[in-house]
Amino acid sequence: MHVELNLTFVNKFHSMSLVRYLILGLLVCQFAVLFGQDTMAVYTPFSSNAINVKNETSDIGFSGFYRFLGFVRNQENTFPNNSGKTTAILVGDLYREPMLLLKFNGMTRDKISFGTDFMINSVYKGPSEELNQSLTLNLGLNLRTSLYTDFGNFTIKSGGVSWYRQSRLTVWGNRSFNRMSIYERRPQTPLTKRTGDRYTKYYNSGLIDQGVRYGSRAFQGVFLDGKKLPLNFSVKGVVGKSNFNRSELITNDNFTGCFKVKNDVSDSLMISYNYLISSANVDSLTENKRKYAIHTFELERKWKTFKIQLEAGLGNYSSPESDLGYGEAIVVNVKSIQSAKVPLNIQLYRVSPQFVNVTGNFLNTSVLEVFPNVSGVGTTVRTPYKSPIVGLGFPANNRQGVSINLDAQLGQLKFNGGIGVSAEIDTSSAGLTYIHNVNSETLSRLYLFAQGWGPYNNLNSIYRRVFEEVSISDTTSGGMSNFKKHFSTVEFQAKYHNQIFGHNFYVFSLTKLNSCQKSFLPVPHLAPNSNILLTQFSQEFDLSVELTEKTTMVMSYGVEKVLGSNDTELGDTPEQLPRNQTNTLVGVGFDCRIGSNAMMFMRHNMYRYQDPNFIDNDLKGTETMLELKFTF
Repeated sequence: MHVELNLTFVNKFHSMSLVRYLILGLLVCQFAVLFGQDTMAVYTPFSSNAINVKNETSDIGFSGFYRFLGFVRNQENTFPNNSGKTTAILVGDLYREPMLLLKFNGMTRDKISFGTDFMINSVYKGPSEELNQSLTLNLGLNLRTSLYTDFGNFTIKSGGVSWYRQSRLTVWGNRSFNRMSIYERRPQTPLTKRTGDRYTKYYNSGLIDQGVRYGSRAFQGVFLDGKKLPLNFSVKGVVGKSNFNRSELITNDNFTGCFKVKNDVSDSLMISYNYLISSANVDSLTENKRKYAIHTFELERKWKTFKIQLEAGLGNYSSPESDLGYGEAIVVNVKSIQSAKVPLNIQLYRVSPQFVNVTGNFLNTSVLEVFPNVSGVGTTVRTPYKSPIVGLGFPANNRQGVSINLDAQLGQLKFNGGIGVSAEIDTSSAGLTYIHNVNSETLSRLYLFAQGWGPYNNLNSIYRRVFEEVSISDTTSGGMSNFKKHFSTVEFQAKYHNQIFGHNFYVFSLTKLNSCQKSFLPVPHLAPNSNILLTQFSQEFDLSVELTEKTTMVMSYGVEKVLGSNDTELGDTPEQLPRNQTNTLVGVGFDCRIGSNAMMFMRHNMYRYQDPNFIDNDLKGTETMLELKFTF
């Protein structure tokens, strides 16, 4: 039966007319035209899901790094009131830098950018349940969109932390002349193709890549940036919180807002207006506020051989404790072009005590309460307050000064240095502060972000630095100093490059001399007397030798001497003599490339901090660091 049916079907098929056969062929061809693709395309099975087609303008990417960081510290002499630990093993960056950072960035077809930062901090502090912290995952979502119109290009972003810079007197990170020892590691230090590239760049330009944070302030809020506006105008601004916005009460309002309007008059002339306001409620009823506002104007004029940068403005500060009223500020920089035979930089500044701002490029010395003493928070942002002795390029309010900096070169030997003098505008508190130039990062790791620690409760730790407070006995009945303090500073740096058997080596020498005195001195003096209150001298030498393309050996030696006069606090020996501090550091290490995107860094330091006139100021030990860093 089955055979017969098949034969019957074959007979019928062959009897089909030619016309019907042609019609069937045309229908097949029509379906191929309607549903087919190009003959070179790959055919896919039918699916009810929509086909995901990626536009060429869309973009999604991942980047980031992983860091392993470990310290082993062995102390022969310890501070008696600082736990007394002789051995400590630490894993993780205790400065709150991420151990793992994964950055996810994307852009839609409509030019809307978005991003998420996945950050893991590993902070292990031993078996104590109170101090031990497990791994945490902090998410930061950043949204950004750009609009391109006939009236200009606009960018709006908000979300997680962004780094912002506006002007020296409004929002600007402290940037000096990059005179520093680069022996110590920084988390933001990028990986280089050759391990010696970092030292080569520092020799050639005096600059090292310190990441997006350098010279900027952290903000969390809404950002606006407008460029290519009519008549060569541009605008930028932010409303939100900086890392200095802290309140004693969590529910209190606290914010900072600022904006800049800039006009490029020509290729050689720029003018701009800057505004900043910061406000914080200081009680639960929101009736009392601590606030300050700043208005400044900027001008930059360029000529063929030099340029002038000027910013001037007014500031007003008020709080329940005090109303300072309005005060002026002005910063002027005159710079010659870098190609000049002797590049020169002259800076003049005057910042009145009423001009208060903790996000600008100067230190606040007139109002202490602007740094709220919030446990675990306020301690992370407090900076030197009592008449700080600072290096060149670091202005302070309630002060006016001038500095001259220059560069020179003699063959493979490069020189740069400067000299500066400054003086207080009004008398201030009976105290001084100075930042340690040697062992500062080592000391800060002993007690992180702490105020008033050490045997005599006069050390203060900020980010990777330590500053020390000194009291003055020559005071008025109201506890203020009996005179206006004057400051003198000299800085000198030498850099040398050559080769040993075809291998590059670099030698860096950095000398700093500071003094604070009761009257004007054109240059600092090393020995205190009835006029000179305090002197600080430091000398640092760094050596880097490129052993191979993948390995560089680095060595460092530093010594610091601080001497006080009889008008400063006296020690606890029977003779009761003033300060006579000595700080020393000897270090050796290696930078090693272990992969195309991986490097290993090792450092071993021997340090000493002592003062024979202050018995308990006797610290001695060694510290070994190992860091592995991978980028992806």
